[in-house]
Amino acid sequence: MALDESTNSEDTVTEVDGVKFVIHSSQSYYFDNVQLDYKEGMFGGGYRLVDL
Repeated sequence: MALDESTNSEDTVTEVDGVKFVIHSSQSYYFDNVQLDYKEGMFGGGYRLVDL
């Protein structure tokens, strides 16, 4: 999967451990004081946002 390079000036591109995230400025408050976590379970795994 490739990152669409057509981001605009209201987008923030952040790279963490080789993974690029694009966040629009109007949505950035959702990501204040949270951590992206991956958890494996009986029925598979998934990502979640965890409050810090």
